[in-house]
Amino acid sequence: MNGADSETAKSNTALLPLACLLGVVVLLSSVTPVVKYIFQHSTVQPIGLAYFRVVIGFLPLMTLTWLCDRRGLMSLTTGDLIRLGCVGFLGVFSYAIAACGLMHTSVIHYAFIYGLLPSCTAMLSVLVGKDRMTGLKCAGIVLSLAGCVVAISRVTPFNAAIQLGDLFVLLFTVMMSAHIVFTSGMVKRFGVMVSNTVMFGSSSVMLFFGSLGWSESDHQELLSPMIALLVLYVGCATAAVFILRCRSLQSLSPAIVGTYHNFIPVCTALLAYLCLGEPIGSATIFGGMMVIAGAEMVRRPQILFWRFLPWTKTSLSSLESSKNPS
Repeated sequence: MNGADSETAKSNTALLPLACLLGVVVLLSSVTPVVKYIFQHSTVQPIGLAYFRVVIGFLPLMTLTWLCDRRGLMSLTTGDLIRLGCVGFLGVFSYAIAACGLMHTSVIHYAFIYGLLPSCTAMLSVLVGKDRMTGLKCAGIVLSLAGCVVAISRVTPFNAAIQLGDLFVLLFTVMMSAHIVFTSGMVKRFGVMVSNTVMFGSSSVMLFFGSLGWSESDHQELLSPMIALLVLYVGCATAAVFILRCRSLQSLSPAIVGTYHNFIPVCTALLAYLCLGEPIGSATIFGGMMVIAGAEMVRRPQILFWRFLPWTKTSLSSLESSKNPS
C-alpha cells in the first residue's frame, strides 16, 4: 500500500509541471482575444490597458519577491535598477505597443506575427554574438517568415490601419526578442524574481505617466463591470503566466517548454474564430504550420537534424570508422 501511495505521489509530482505549462498555454491563448474584445466594446486606450496589465501583474510579483528574496531586492544599486529598467522597457513596456497593434489588426494576424518570436530571438542572438548561425537554423528563420506572410495574407488587400497594426505587432515581437536576449545574463546575476519585479515596477511607472493623457470617458468606461473584470483578468493572467512558467522550468527542459509554446498561436487563432468570428482560411492553416515548423527548426536544429536525417549520422559514423580503423 505504501508502495502504491509512493508511485501515486511521484506521478502527481511529474504531472504538476505539465499542468502548469498547460495553464501557461491556456492563459496566453486567451489573453489576446480578451484584449481585442475590450477594444471592440469600450473606449479603453492601449497604453491605459497596458498600464493596468503591468500594475496588476506587478503586485503579486512584488509580494512573492518580498517574501522569498527580500535580501536580493534590497541589495540592488542605482545602476542595477537603471539597467533592469532599460531591459524592462523592451519586454514589459512594449505591452503598450502590442496593444496598439492589436487595436488595428486581427487576433489571428497578431498570433502568427508573434509566432516569429523564436526566429527573431535567434537572429538577434547571432547579431550580438551570443549564438552562431547554422544552415538549418537559417532555414527555420526563413520558413517562419514565409509562413507568417502566408498566414496573414488575404484575397483582398490590407487597408492602412491593418498594415499599421501588423507593423506594431512586429515591432513588439522584435522588442520582446531583444528583451529575452539581453535579460539572460541579468536574470542569472540578480535572480528571476528580483529581475522581473524591478522590470515590471519600472515599466508600470513609465506607463502611468504615459496614461495621464486619457480622456474622462476612458476612466468612466473602466468602471463598467464587464470591462473592469476583463482588464483584471488580463493582469492576473500576466502574473500567473510568469509564475506557472517558472514552476514548469524547475522540472522541465526549455525545449519542452518551447514546444508547448508552439500551441499558443494555434489556440489563439481558434479562440478568435470561435469567440470573435475571425475567419480562418486554408492559407492561415498552412502558414501557421510553416511558422511552427520553422520555430522548431530554430529552437532545436541539432535534434531535428539527427531525427529526420538518421542516415547522415550513420554515414558520418562509418566515415569516422574508416579513418580510424581499430
